[in-house]
Amino acid sequence: VILSSPVTTFGQKASTSKGTSGQNTLTAKEKSDGWKLLFDGKSTDAWTGTKGNGFPAQGWQVENGILTVLGASGDSHASGGDIITKEQYGNFELALEFKIPKGANSGIKYFVVNNFPNQKGNYLGLEYQIIDDANHPDAKLGVNGNRTLASLYDLIPAKNKKANPVGQWNQVKIVVKGNHVEHWLNGSKVLEFERG
Repeated sequence: VILSSPVTTFGQKASTSKGTSGQNTLTAKEKSDGWKLLFDGKSTDAWTGTKGNGFPAQGWQVENGILTVLGASGDSHASGGDIITKEQYGNFELALEFKIPKGANSGIKYFVVNNFPNQKGNYLGLEYQIIDDANHPDAKLGVNGNRTLASLYDLIPAKNKKANPVGQWNQVKIVVKGNHVEHWLNGSKVLEFERG
């Protein structure tokens, strides 16, 4: 799993309506069922940079339980680059929250491979698109909306999505069971497909 591109905030909201701390944790049952916590609001230990040499020393920050990739002008790799999970996953459910500023373009890549071994940081894979549909030009390209928020980038458009506005938190869930893949946004399934 790769988190990529400039100016996106990933994490757990600082507080919840239930009065809990807002920190990302697993229950004892989730742990016994094999769930793994990729971000606890403090540590980036589950992640490394796609360029190698550990988690990027610049371009990312952890503050108040939130992991943020900082903006870079032009090349998204210029300011720390993308991050990737240290472990590989086959069947998984990835759940997180994000918010973006006006004009942002980012994504979550999964089932990634490095087809360019001489160019560190260049990974190809399936991508859950995270983008400001109204203000980024890439959202207008592609076919039938397949480059818009929650879409399988450049392949399958998300349908019936209910996105929160720029600057507000949105919930993502990517579910993979065997060859079956689902993209969810704010509690609604917006696309599904079978991997070939």
